[in-house]
Amino acid sequence: MFAKLNVLFSVGLALCVIGSASAKVPTAVPKDVPFNFVAYGDTRSNPAMHRKIIQEIIGLKPEFVMQSGDLVLRGYRPDEWPEFDAITKPLRDHHIPYYPARGNHDVGPYYIHEVRQPYDSGNGYYYAFTRHHNRFIIVDSMDPDLFVPTSTQYKWLRNELAKAQYTANNMFVMFHEGPYSVGPHGPTPDAQTWLCPLFNAYKPRLVICGHDHLYYRTKRNGVTYVITGGGGAELYQPTNAQLAIPGDVYKSVHHVINLHVDGSRVTGTVITPDGVVIDKFTLGPK
Repeated sequence: MFAKLNVLFSVGLALCVIGSASAKVPTAVPKDVPFNFVAYGDTRSNPAMHRKIIQEIIGLKPEFVMQSGDLVLRGYRPDEWPEFDAITKPLRDHHIPYYPARGNHDVGPYYIHEVRQPYDSGNGYYYAFTRHHNRFIIVDSMDPDLFVPTSTQYKWLRNELAKAQYTANNMFVMFHEGPYSVGPHGPTPDAQTWLCPLFNAYKPRLVICGHDHLYYRTKRNGVTYVITGGGGAELYQPTNAQLAIPGDVYKSVHHVINLHVDGSRVTGTVITPDGVVIDKFTLGPK
């Protein structure tokens, strides 16, 4: 009797072990869905050009849009924001989400109302969200505490980069005043001193900035940076072209950047409002 019970117990135990082992077999992870998004910036000062660019963006059918700052000319004036909202309304009509960064011209009490889309980290001036296993981190370079390593935003940025390094196919960072530029504003020393070491360590796929009203692409310490400031404001000339390094691309032209993401591979196409491609680049695995 006891022998029979022992046999039944052994069989039951074996079945439990088999069942547990099969329960631990991982299920197939769905393949990431390729998608595209558009980056542009510095839309102030020229409503007619901004409207033309909005129509171009709609034609590209992006999943969403990122804007690198200077949405309006005088952010402290309440009368400037309704015009911006009217120009960008076609994006909302086409259900295209819009994610801005705060620029120096946006400072005032009204900018925060343009951060309409959900985010899962940050406070609205700086914030982050995920799309298709990609992490998008928007930094507020108008906050002087950003460049203080003990500040709330700096520690937030460092933590976001550190986490996304292991959880995201790609990291994209966006803020207004770029660390590298050939335009009249030139480089931002504080960004070079305090932010670039983070980017060198955690290697975001792309850092998107604005401020200088032109297009510029450079690669520094393995990180690609773009200035996309051709969203409508008066164009600037590359007066600091001597700061460019071999391989850099720059042009004074209104434009948008259409970014196609397929897994860890990102392809950027820079297009003028007339449909002329002025630059094309690939990031990630070849």
